[in-house]
Amino acid sequence: MSLIVGLAYNLKTQGSSGQDEVEDEAADYDDPQTIQEIAGALESGGHRVIHLPYDAGLFGTLTRSRPDIVFNLAEGRGGRNRESIVPAILEYFDIPYTGSDPLTLGASLDKAWGKLLVAQAGVPTPRFFTVGPGQQLPEGFGGIEFPMFVKPNAEGSSKGIRFSSKVTSPGELVAMVGWVQRTYRQTALIEEYLPGREYSVGLLGNRARLTVLPTIAVRAGRDVPQAALGDDPSQEFIYSYEVKSRNMEAAECPALISEALEARMRALARRVWDVFECRDVARVDFKLDADGEPYFLEVNPLPSLSREWSFLALAGRALGLGYNELVLSILDEALIRCGFRRESEGGRWTPWRVA
Repeated sequence: MSLIVGLAYNLKTQGSSGQDEVEDEAADYDDPQTIQEIAGALESGGHRVIHLPYDAGLFGTLTRSRPDIVFNLAEGRGGRNRESIVPAILEYFDIPYTGSDPLTLGASLDKAWGKLLVAQAGVPTPRFFTVGPGQQLPEGFGGIEFPMFVKPNAEGSSKGIRFSSKVTSPGELVAMVGWVQRTYRQTALIEEYLPGREYSVGLLGNRARLTVLPTIAVRAGRDVPQAALGDDPSQEFIYSYEVKSRNMEAAECPALISEALEARMRALARRVWDVFECRDVARVDFKLDADGEPYFLEVNPLPSLSREWSFLALAGRALGLGYNELVLSILDEALIRCGFRRESEGGRWTPWRVA
């Protein structure tokens, strides 16, 4: 089946929203090379690709081109609803798209709301409180003891996370909360600090076809400075923007962990998927506490698809799924969900699922 596939995205080179002083402002946007790689993958499936950069011409391009379906990567711009903008526009045009809907994207980007949702479903998540611009820290810090971890409430891609995000005193807490509020113009999220390793679990599919991809362990690379490490460098590691932007992390996939921990995180990832009603593809991040128990950090229903660096591509390779197959599998899942293809007809997901 050959289709006209729109490819919606934000480019790192498209300019900023006026916060030029923020070095990681475009961290969750895509490189031109990544967009070329994804377009090439879609074309390898026989589809014609129409580029839909997130700019003032988006409405006009959609009106003229009317793609059959849109492969959505667009992060939008400005505020906690930014990831919901393009899917909402596509629903206005009655154009189907890959991935989750505006409600899921909005609820997941607001980390505090997301934590409340998973906590109600019995998924463990670090205790937290939020402090909006102009608000005071709660008396007794919400019962949370030091160390704590401070980050923006509605960002992704390690934006706003620095080596200084781990705070050990009231003075450091006040300084970091103020920095987040001033720099990112939003509420600060303060969590109890978990000293264990971070893990990422990708999911691909829908309903009976939902597959949990191999778990990824995020380890410190050899060049990570001491500021990112804790008392036990083999376990404790701050996955900050400084580390991520310089590719100083070492991702291990499949993660070398116990069967019990693997099963626990896979089950929790499925529960998080259901809570947020994710579609087609997502990634769920966990961190271990001092006793080795996994706690939910966040869900990303709009994950990166960089061929070289994305966790999804790495997990796909561990499963024997090449990059083009991964991209086309996401598209196939959306085609089946939207009625373009009957489930009995299968899709590119069939060979690797059987394998």
